[in-house]
Amino acid sequence: MQLVEFFYGMVTATEVAYYAYIYSVVSPDHYQKVTGYCRSITLVASTIGSLLGQLLVSLAHVSYFYLNAITMASVSVAFMSSFFLPMPQKSMFFHRTSSPEAPIGPTDKDPPNVSGQPSHQWDPCVPTTSSANFQNVPVDQLPKIKDQNRFLTVLLQLCKDLKECYTTKKLLYWSIWWALATAGFNQVLNYVQVLWDAKAPSHSSQVYNGAVEAIATFLSSVTSLAVGYVKMNWDLTGEMALGIFSALDAGSLLLMHFTSNIWVCYASYLVFKACYMLLITIAT
Repeated sequence: MQLVEFFYGMVTATEVAYYAYIYSVVSPDHYQKVTGYCRSITLVASTIGSLLGQLLVSLAHVSYFYLNAITMASVSVAFMSSFFLPMPQKSMFFHRTSSPEAPIGPTDKDPPNVSGQPSHQWDPCVPTTSSANFQNVPVDQLPKIKDQNRFLTVLLQLCKDLKECYTTKKLLYWSIWWALATAGFNQVLNYVQVLWDAKAPSHSSQVYNGAVEAIATFLSSVTSLAVGYVKMNWDLTGEMALGIFSALDAGSLLLMHFTSNIWVCYASYLVFKACYMLLITIAT
């Protein structure tokens, strides 16, 4: 179980890397649709997996070992397909073009170039104020100095980005909600099977956990895909949606705890997962 949780943590980390990748290969105009696509296709795949597992166990009486083998094969195919994804042509954080305010060429105070010699191109890695100091530097030392300046430039850019992120109230409280909601969602995923077994023990009643998981994931994929196409100003309606659907999630969890009917418990889980995936897509 510890090994399972270790690899689950690695997989969860790669999801963050994938979202950073996908946003670097599309333009900001398509962020809303891309977010809906990425979230919904992941949920569709999870729906297919849950449904297939339920059918294999209920109808074909396949052992759990073969379910693990099928999972291993599908993950291996996904790993191989990652090598065929296109490489991004630019980075979201590094090697960006400088801001319009930054001087990227000779200013009005610079003397005109009357010598007939080609003027020096502006290099973000070499400070323009001290360019004269590089005249006496050996040629083989210039790349090393440029690399050092590039590292400092990137480090400074990271510090500015961090400061901008953590001084933006809207981004801050959405991030806090994201962290808390994801922690709660992961807890529900880890323990909902135990809850269902307590409401309807598998040794004495029919179990439809896989089918319920498939339906919940399919509903979540529909809501996530809808976010990509809904034309709304999330700056104005985001907080209202956050409050309404978070309240629905809380009510669903309370109902799952207090009810003794397994079907009510199943229905509450459907509402909980669909609302969470809707909100997490909006947050993304």
